[in-house]
Amino acid sequence: MLPIWKGRGWIAPIIFIAFFVDVQLVVDYFMGEGFYSDNRWVKLISLTVVALGVGVIGYSLNRRDRIVHVNSETGKKSLSSAHTLLFLPIEVWAIIVPCFFLAVDYFNAEQESKTLAYLQKPKVNDVYGVDFSKIFKNEDPVYKYGTMVVVAVNLNVVEVQSSTHAYNGKSGVRKDLHNGKALEAFYYTDVMTPFNVRELLKFYENGAIFSVRRETP
Repeated sequence: MLPIWKGRGWIAPIIFIAFFVDVQLVVDYFMGEGFYSDNRWVKLISLTVVALGVGVIGYSLNRRDRIVHVNSETGKKSLSSAHTLLFLPIEVWAIIVPCFFLAVDYFNAEQESKTLAYLQKPKVNDVYGVDFSKIFKNEDPVYKYGTMVVVAVNLNVVEVQSSTHAYNGKSGVRKDLHNGKALEAFYYTDVMTPFNVRELLKFYENGAIFSVRRETP
């Protein structure tokens, strides 16, 4: 089996994970729960600082411990890094990890913007991934994840039908959305429940609605 790291290459993921966890705990402790996740600038500053730290540490270690290879035929010397992760020098991960996080952050921001737009202007057949326990009283606290489909929109009033069963995790909902099962009429009860747009936005804010599926032509 090929080695995942060489030398002290293992320190790169350790530093990134430990730093982000510690920063989130410290920031939320002093600024209030959720402050870290709700403020993008805090995450960007944290990412910049830890990336610089990993870059400096990696460069210093590999500059100090670089390996000299001598070609037995030509006598030509070449250098290689002594500390790598997945065959890449530690300092390279100081660029790769921030790029990955920024790409994920951009994708999440795009998804959030699209979701908010869908909730502000609902359409018939929109499907919401929901946590029933945060919307209705006396719901099962374990099997609480399901879907609601929009069946009518009248000005600011949105009528929905709830799925006939629920899961103990969001993955079950996502699977049914992916395979089209949650888009079928038989998947839902006949009972219609009215909400206004403001309530839908509030549900999204508190995590009661965690996804919106809209079929686009």
